[in-house]
Order: sequence, then C-alpha cells, then structure tokens
Amino acid sequence: MRKIALTLGAALVLASSAQAGPACEYLRNHIALQPQSGEELQMQDQDGACRVQNGQWSAGFSSMLLAFDELVLRDEGLAAFSGRQAIPDSMDLRVSGIYVLTGRLPGQDYVMRLQAKPMDFSFKYQWDSASAQLNLEQVRLRSQYLREVRAQAQFGIKSAAGRSLGADDLEQAELKSLNLYLDNQNLIQSMVMPALVMNMSMYEDPRPGIEKALLAARTSVQLMPDSVADRDSRNALLAFIAQLPSPQGRLSLDMTMDPPWPAARLESGLSMDQTRQLLSGMKVQARFDTGEVPSAYVWLRDHLRYGLHLFGLRKDDAAR
Repeated sequence: MRKIALTLGAALVLASSAQAGPACEYLRNHIALQPQSGEELQMQDQDGACRVQNGQWSAGFSSMLLAFDELVLRDEGLAAFSGRQAIPDSMDLRVSGIYVLTGRLPGQDYVMRLQAKPMDFSFKYQWDSASAQLNLEQVRLRSQYLREVRAQAQFGIKSAAGRSLGADDLEQAELKSLNLYLDNQNLIQSMVMPALVMNMSMYEDPRPGIEKALLAARTSVQLMPDSVADRDSRNALLAFIAQLPSPQGRLSLDMTMDPPWPAARLESGLSMDQTRQLLSGMKVQARFDTGEVPSAYVWLRDHLRYGLHLFGLRKDDAAR
C-alpha cells in the first residue's frame, strides 16, 4: 500500500510539472525554493502567473533563510526563456510576507516567526534588445515597520544590442536615469547602516568615517550649480543629509545622466576630472518632506495599489 501511495504521489508531481507554465518551470529549474515545512512546496499556475505559498529561499551569501507567505511570478518574458540564456528578457515578481529564519534551529525559528515584521518586495524589468536599454520599471521594498523604498531606472548596455542579456553584460551597464522614493522610518537604521558598518570594521568606531562621508556629501550638494540642481532641490538634499543616519521623512529624487554613468567605472573609482564630467551632465530634482502621513492614508494607499495591481493582472489575462 505504501508503494502504491508513493507511486501515485510521484505521478501527480510529474503531471503537475508537465502542466506547469513558464513561470513555474523557471522557478523549479533556476531558483532553489523550499517549503517551510516538510511537505511539498505549494506551487500552482493561476491567472497567467506562478504562485508559491509558504516557501523559503537560501540566498547563498548568508546562512539565514528568507521565508515568505506568497510569491507571484508572471509568465510574461519567461515563455521564450531558454537554458542558453543567463537572464530572462523581462520579469514581473511580487513577494509578500518576507521574514528571516535560521533554517537550523526550530525553536529559534518559532520565536523569529512570532517576532517577525514581514516585508513585501516587488521587482519588474524589461530588456529591449533593439534599443539596448534595460528598463527597471520598479523595485520596491516596504513594511509597516520600515515604511517603503522604491526605485525606477534606465540603463544602456550597448554591448548586448540585438541579443539577450548575459550576466557579464551587466558590468557594462550605464545608468541613464534614476527615480528614487524613500519613505523612511527604520529602513536605513535597520538595513543600510548595519551593512555599512560591517563593511567598514566591527572593531573600530565607525562614527568618524560616517561623519567624513556626510561632510563630503554636504559639500558636493552645496557646490552643485543651478544647471544641475535648483535651490529647492539642494535644500531638500541638505535637509535629508542633516538627518542621516536616521532620517524621518520622505525623499523623492529624480536624476538624469548625460553622459550616462558607467557602472564598472563607478565601482572601481573615478578621478576628479571624471567625476566632474559625470556631475556636469547630471540633472537633479529632489524633495524632502518631514510631516507625518496619517496611518489611514497609508492603509488606503497600500490597498488601492494592491487593488490596481490585481486589476492589471486580470486585464492582461483578458487581453490574451
């Protein structure tokens, strides 16, 4: 009887794999998702997307696991994806209820679930090989505890014109524009600053280095000519910098770069002349608001966004 049950279970798994859409196939073959319990991972095709519930993922660079309540990956951009490609031409991903687990200590994981402050994450991009432009349509991280950060950006990758992207092509990306929105409550304090301090040294006082970096940032903003940023934008940036490393407010930042900023050169460092050249072609608009946003507004805003997202999914399915 046990053999019959196992055989039947295996047959059902194979059948579900055969019927899986491109998003589910991509997750099965390229992303090492695991169930949070010993049961089989809950993965199903629904409304032109793959939905995974109560899963977890090991990022590889840490011993901790990222657990989530639900992951939704749209089929668009994945139907033509082949094993020869390193990166799909487009992706639309939404993950809700994210929190961290050890994956090794059941007792500690139980407590971490009780104390978790879940986050939501969304990520959407489109690669246009004809124009050699990578459009990061949205990357967004939010939670009630941390508030929200989201960004949109455009990159040019001339080396990959006319073909699909490879992993090495990203090193040749040039940043053309960036739109950043930060509604900070604890995000910088809880995520950005700990990572920055650990990158410096855990055995030294980081405050002198941080103060030096903030002084350099203030000086750079003060020296910006009106052709780069007007007075209101400079004042907004200075007000935000003045509150670092624990700002309380909402920063909106729009930047365009002409010439574009090459990612590889930014990572390896620039000379003063190269820095002046890049900054001379930059346009910045910034706004920093410190007033409180009513919780009812935040609740209504988030539910309207989620409703519009669901409506968009239904509309895309109807169009197909």
